[in-house]
Amino acid sequence: FFLINILLYLSESTTMAPATPEPIASTKGRQIPIVCPGHTRPLAELQFRSVHENDEKRTFLVSACHDKMPMLRDAATGDWIGTFAGHKGAVWSCRLDPAALLAGTASGERLS
Repeated sequence: FFLINILLYLSESTTMAPATPEPIASTKGRQIPIVCPGHTRPLAELQFRSVHENDEKRTFLVSACHDKMPMLRDAATGDWIGTFAGHKGAVWSCRLDPAALLAGTASGERLS
């Protein structure tokens, strides 16, 4: 088995020097990679969904994968929220509704 890692980059505001095309290195001008281990086969699709609740913004990430196990994560931290079990074939697509309350997945399995 091999693990597929999802790399998320948290980007803070980047400042530009007046005469240079490159960002200035500072504590606020960098991207921080987040590794999200868990999948064992190639990813087919990722979707982000931002939700505003009680003046708080949360962003979710749902992933469709050939390992038959779509996953839901907190996109800001990479923390695992849950896995949707039950598919018998590779999952090709995934979507979250605008409120991030419902998830839909599509796979290559044959239903009888």
